[in-house]
Amino acid sequence: MEVKVLDLKQLETFMTVVEWGSFSDAAKHLYLSQPTVSVHIKQLEEEFDTELIKRTTKSIEMTKDGREFYNYAKSISDIISNAKDTFSNKGSSNLGITASSIPASYLLPEVIKAYHDKFPEVLITVDQTDSIDATDRVLKGRSNVGLVGSVSMNSDLKYEKLCEDKLVIVAPYNEYFLDMKEREASLEEILQEPIVSREQGSGTLKEAVKMLRALDVDPANFEIIAVVNSNEALINYVKAGLGISIISEIAVLEDVRNENLITFDIDAVESYRHFYMITRKNSVLSQQMNHFIDFFTTYIKQNQALYSM
Repeated sequence: MEVKVLDLKQLETFMTVVEWGSFSDAAKHLYLSQPTVSVHIKQLEEEFDTELIKRTTKSIEMTKDGREFYNYAKSISDIISNAKDTFSNKGSSNLGITASSIPASYLLPEVIKAYHDKFPEVLITVDQTDSIDATDRVLKGRSNVGLVGSVSMNSDLKYEKLCEDKLVIVAPYNEYFLDMKEREASLEEILQEPIVSREQGSGTLKEAVKMLRALDVDPANFEIIAVVNSNEALINYVKAGLGISIISEIAVLEDVRNENLITFDIDAVESYRHFYMITRKNSVLSQQMNHFIDFFTTYIKQNQALYSM
């Protein structure tokens, strides 16, 4: 098959259709007409003699060839972007990272401070979301690097372990729960209390459910009194006496030390998990991003003691 010189505008159009999920949204984002977007995709498909996107009246879906082609298109786009960064001579860089709530709130601040002290010209933008969305953004190319607390089974992603995390039951610091702690109340008794839960999509919730099921405990039987979408809100609800919860130990270190909260270990089952850095396989990262990743992973591994009791 003889292939013409690639049209970068066609590649950009294809990637935008995939990432926005529709031809009309891609057209608005690119300031093109929808027929022009359709022509760009058709030209690519004719040039490579394959269907890249299945069209229906309600949605689009990449074909197997489309998914593979997207990876090539993203790599080409990254190479061009990295080349611009390398030769622009701007003297500054902007690195974007997507992170789930625990890494964004409790791992990144110390690391970014240490990095900024050495490289003040680098601006780091952190987009906080949940683990599922962070993973999806990396997978679809909306973010080059993600930090998450759970693993998906997608083979297009590369996971690197950063540090260990322990899940604990957290409760208000009061006489009622101090008594439970002193007499070593059973897990069954503790879990009879009203529970404040994280939202669906949370890596903490996913790992907590997995752990409880290993103990033959059915979360469906819990008295869920509130569902929140951030650890800060969850902690405040628990401190206010609304209920108990399961959360990363790292998220409550200061409140436990200050006697605002009390924790119960879950010793009957493996209660540890890991935080991961994720990237797409075969993705091409900028020299500056690779430098930050090396700094980040080294810092976390050298300062593991900061993130445990």
